[in-house]
Amino acid sequence: MPREFWDDEYYGDPSLPLAPSDSFSYERTLAAALRDMAPVDSGQSVVEIGCAPARWLVWYGHTFNAQVSGLEYSAKGAALSRANLAAAGITPNIEEADFFDAKLDSGATDLVLSLGFIEHFDDLERAFRRHLDFCGPGGRVAIGVPNFRGFTGLIQRWASPGFLDAHNTAAMDPALLERFAADAGWTLEAHRYLDSFEPRIIHVERRGPAVVLLPLMPLRRMRWTDRINHPRLSSYLLMTFRRQQRIAA
Repeated sequence: MPREFWDDEYYGDPSLPLAPSDSFSYERTLAAALRDMAPVDSGQSVVEIGCAPARWLVWYGHTFNAQVSGLEYSAKGAALSRANLAAAGITPNIEEADFFDAKLDSGATDLVLSLGFIEHFDDLERAFRRHLDFCGPGGRVAIGVPNFRGFTGLIQRWASPGFLDAHNTAAMDPALLERFAADAGWTLEAHRYLDSFEPRIIHVERRGPAVVLLPLMPLRRMRWTDRINHPRLSSYLLMTFRRQQRIAA
């Protein structure tokens, strides 16, 4: 994916610091899922792949007192991430580099976090295995993707087919990533569909979908709707992976 996609699509001139908001259902439900599925102890390391604007690194730093760092392909995104961490009182440790640069291998991170990233690659297995390279022994990889394989995907195609086409929906199949993990000696530890149907994650370029989605937004602010989830309804999917345990002979 070219750098211009990220610069034009995601990075504006926001007011810092940025952190997940409890009033935004996607961020609220993802934070709850990360607490359950991908916690870390104080002082443990978290690296986020494709981290801009580093709002989740801020969250991990403040919630768990984690040692956070990020990898970002876009110069604009890397600069924004550093500024956001600094504004949040966290020492910025952001590497601007290509995800596949072999010099980046650390193999010592406690949690590798990747949100809305892997689905932008054509070679999913290569991208998945690359995530594993950053994880240390006993560590965990957490991968989150929008769930465009159900109702959300149908609405997204109506609202902006070009935006949907920028995503590899095969990455949203837990069974496929579970197979990649098994082939690499890892296991799918857990997966969770979350965020119900969230109209605010739909990228809208047409008037008709905007008119339909607008009245749904107040309904989604009602927190009881957080619990309405299904693989064909929920707007987001979170998966966690660990190395398979070897059984001593």
